[in-house]
Amino acid sequence: MIDGGPNLPSLPNIEPPTLVIAADVGYLHARHLGIQVDAVVGDLDSLGRENLETVNSQLVVEEHPEDKDESDLALALSFARTVGATNIDIITGGGGRLDHLLVSSMLLASEENIDQRIVTHCGASRVLALKPGKAFDLVDVVGSQVSIIALKSDSRISTTGLRWNLSLANAVPTFSSLGLSNEIIDHPTIDVVEGVFLVIVTSRDL
Repeated sequence: MIDGGPNLPSLPNIEPPTLVIAADVGYLHARHLGIQVDAVVGDLDSLGRENLETVNSQLVVEEHPEDKDESDLALALSFARTVGATNIDIITGGGGRLDHLLVSSMLLASEENIDQRIVTHCGASRVLALKPGKAFDLVDVVGSQVSIIALKSDSRISTTGLRWNLSLANAVPTFSSLGLSNEIIDHPTIDVVEGVFLVIVTSRDL
């Protein structure tokens, strides 16, 4: 999935997709990167139908009114659910409005999305949401920085392989900086026992 926003994303090292969904102007980002888009979702306010390749008769366009309750990314994730996607990579260039960046990250932890495997790629960083029973399965993470943020009260998590491991002995305060700027020094385990967490892994090699 290619997100919109003002900045052109970079291509992460991931498996080739079976379906590419662009959120609004993410369609132009995909074209710039040489990626064939299968579906465009959004209000097209930043894109415009005139920029769509009409010669591609297979392109699905799901247009929504500008006066809507959900962001283009939220609508694109909803579209992905309707077609049965369970393993989703979101590619974004970041930047732009702070409120959009925050909500885009929080979307991963919403009730609609938390059960899916969704990873957001933004430059050197990867973001995912974890809950009890949902595995942390990112690869090539040793040597990376990691921040772990609790999104619900009385959240508890257990980790190994970090410079400063988190224990079940104490609840992690909601939105606290307790898990900020840790370091992965060995193959990690991150097990959520209660609550929901955002995990942000940032490679130092990029």
